[in-house]
Amino acid sequence: MKNFEDFKAEFGEETEYNLDPERLSDRDRLLNRCKERCLYLITDSEKTEQSLRTKLKKSGKYPDEIIDETMEFLKKYDYLNDLRYAEHLIRLYRGSKSLREIEQKLYQRGVDRETIKEAMQNFRETEGTESEMEAVRLQIRKKVRDVSAMTAEERRKLYASLMRKGFSYSVVTKALELDQQYE
Repeated sequence: MKNFEDFKAEFGEETEYNLDPERLSDRDRLLNRCKERCLYLITDSEKTEQSLRTKLKKSGKYPDEIIDETMEFLKKYDYLNDLRYAEHLIRLYRGSKSLREIEQKLYQRGVDRETIKEAMQNFRETEGTESEMEAVRLQIRKKVRDVSAMTAEERRKLYASLMRKGFSYSVVTKALELDQQYE
């Protein structure tokens, strides 16, 4: 394995790569520290670009230009990928939450609308609408034991509750019809 002396012998003293920590400028040290901080933050779990930016800005240690350069570095080496994050979150919540609720979670976490739209499109192409039907049926089973024995008022409340969770009227109706067939 090459060490620093081997590198200097091969490329000479003057090179664009400055590997000697003593010769780094303050800006380069700050940039390296920012990169290290981001890599540490994404070690345990993936983060969105906005969440990393917010965390770095809150610390007050890094100027915007350093943060921008760090984000470009992370994207270049695919450490930071909002589309991958969105697709992961969709897979995580599929079958338990409505697609609208998942979209809202992604938006709250700082994923831009175009990326959310692309991730949802990719999900629909691979999974279809079965997972949303599964999710609404799970929610119905949590709230009601016997769908066929529900009064009109109970049915209205169930519809309202499920629609507040982001399920469409047609999906709820179809799920209720399916549940009635199996009982």
